[in-house]
This record gives sequence, structure tokens and C-alpha cells, in this order.
Amino acid sequence: MVKIGIVGLGPIGSMHADNLSAGKIPGAQLVCACEQKPVDESKYPGVKIFKDFDDMLAKGGMDAVIISTPSFTHFPLGEKSLKAGFHTLVEKPVALCTEDACGLVKAAKGAGRLCAVMLNQRTTPLYARIKELVESGSLGEINRVDWTMTNWYRPDIYFTSSPWRGTWKGEAGGALLNQSIHNIDIFAWVFGMPKSVRAWCKFGKYHSIEVEDEVCCRMELSNGANATFATSTGEYPGLNRLTIAADKGFLVAENDSLKITRYKCGSLKKYTEETKYMFGVPESEEIVETFEGKGEQHVGVLKNFAGAIEGKEKLEYSAEEGAKSLEIANLMLLSAWTDSQADSPIDGAKYKKMLEKKSAASKLRENPKTDFIVEFQKSFR
Repeated sequence: MVKIGIVGLGPIGSMHADNLSAGKIPGAQLVCACEQKPVDESKYPGVKIFKDFDDMLAKGGMDAVIISTPSFTHFPLGEKSLKAGFHTLVEKPVALCTEDACGLVKAAKGAGRLCAVMLNQRTTPLYARIKELVESGSLGEINRVDWTMTNWYRPDIYFTSSPWRGTWKGEAGGALLNQSIHNIDIFAWVFGMPKSVRAWCKFGKYHSIEVEDEVCCRMELSNGANATFATSTGEYPGLNRLTIAADKGFLVAENDSLKITRYKCGSLKKYTEETKYMFGVPESEEIVETFEGKGEQHVGVLKNFAGAIEGKEKLEYSAEEGAKSLEIANLMLLSAWTDSQADSPIDGAKYKKMLEKKSAASKLRENPKTDFIVEFQKSFR
């Protein structure tokens, strides 16, 4: 039985605690938690509640720690947990910059412990199917990718209810680091790391915040194909539409369904080169696949984490994997800040220096609003 402690019992930490307490993670048990605010301990019978993280590390009696605290604490708390000898899972993003993400990977290797990241959207059946189609070669050579992910709408109260949200000091980013990091993770998981990125960001266009709330980006994939990505927290209802143009077919993913157009000739390139019809188009068939539900999401990641600790399965959601989406998001911001193309791998030192300069000039929000309603499940996409 893997004994788990959670630091941070806000909305996401409480959800993890509830899932563990309800026995949804076989082979894992919640034994302690750390939260500075008052906690209704009757919800978690037999669970030790600490106010100080160091006390929990020293006296919690756990094997692993889940970090469910604000983004700027993921690296320092995660590193401390790993160096103290605990397997550690951090919420997304894995850190605020790639250098710190690499620091977590190094700490995990040095301690001989696992470091995982909550990359829960990889459990979504729709995305798993897209990855299968791309990796199997079923679609053929990828020619172009377009992902419009603009249904991350957030009203002002989302930011003004917190001292750190929407600030460089607290989040080191906005729509990219907080919301669309999930989609960028799926992008890296399916298509791999881009060779280069050119991004245009609007900072505080829709909200009174320091960070980006609209992004348009062009990337070059490893095979030279173009990919475009757009996201926003200021549009409603917005879209979540992924398009893949490939040699053997054309795919559109939207509204929990895949529409796949397959060319009967087997290759669009071959048809283009050989047809004698000036305005001809290849014969094709359309296949629609629908998906119900979003998969196991957070529960699935925690199951894998516990199983990997016990040596029963491979860790699928590692810090190394989490660092990929973070690097792409950092590349987008670096490109926007410098008004130029940013190449991969990122110059981590340059990026961190620029981020530190912005963080130094950043201000946490004073007197955050306290009159707000949290419907946490509505935050998921």
C-alpha cells in the first residue's frame, strides 16, 4: 500500500484527497495532508493534518507527496519533497521554466525517486485515439496541423479572487501556463517537439492581468510541416478543434468526435502527381468515430503513479514529459517577448533571466476578492 500525503487542500487538492479517501486509487492510501487554512478534519478520518510542510515531511509517515499548491511553489516544494526522499507528483505546470523543470528531474534521479506531473488529459480517449492514428502511420506523412483551443473562457473574478493569478510573479504566464498547458502537452505527446516557434501574444487584452490571455502561434514540426495553435481566455463559447492534414487522410477532432476522410488511392501526393483531371479530387470515404466520457483523468494519473511506485507499471506521466509542454509554452512567450522566432531546444538561462526580470517588476494582487462561487468541475475541458 502506497501511503500518500497531499500539500494544498484547495479545489484540486481536495479532489485528490476525496478520490483517495473513496478508495478510487487501488493500492494507495491518504495518510496526511498539509493546509494552512482551516480544514474540516471530519472529512478525512485517520488522516494527519499539518499546517507546516516541513512538519509533514518529517512526521507524515507517507511514501509519496502530491503537490497541489499555486504554480510558483511547484518547483521549490517538489524539489524539497524529492530531496527528503519521497516520490512526488506535482500539478501542472511542472514548474515555471524549463531550467526548474530540469531541476526536478535532477532531484528525482539524485534521490532515486519518481517525479510525476498531472498530465490528466492524456487519459482522454479522443486524444489517445489521435495519438494512435499518428504513431501507427495510418494517416501517413503529416502535412499540416491546426489547433484552435479558445474555449478556456475565464471572467475577471477568476483572477481577482487570488493574489497570484494573472501575475508574472505568481504564475509566470496565463492562458499558456495555466489553461492550455494541457493542450500543449497533448500536442507534444502526439506530434513531438517543434523545431521552431513564432508566437504573438496579447497581454491583458480581456482582463486586468499582467500575463497573456490570447495567443496565436506558428510552429515547424520535426518533418518540416507547419502547425498553428491559438488559445484565449477571453472568448465565449470558443472552439476546441484540431485539424490534421496528412498524405493518407484528413482528420478533424471536435465535440468528442473524430471525422476522418481517407483517400481510396492511398496517397494524396500520388494522386496530385498522377491525375489527368485538371479539377479532379481523389475518391474518399468519411469515417466518424464518437467518444463518450473523458476517461479516468486525474484518477488515471494517480493510479499510474501508485502503480509505478510499487514497480507494477511504467510511469507514464513523468517530469520529463511535463517539461516538454512547459518548454513549448516558454518558447511561445520567448518568441512574443523578443518579437522573433524561438528555436528548440530553448535557451533556458536566457528565458529564466527574462522571466525573473518580469517577476521582479510584478505585483501580487492586494486584497483579493472574497465573494465568489467556485464550481470546480466546470473548469475542466
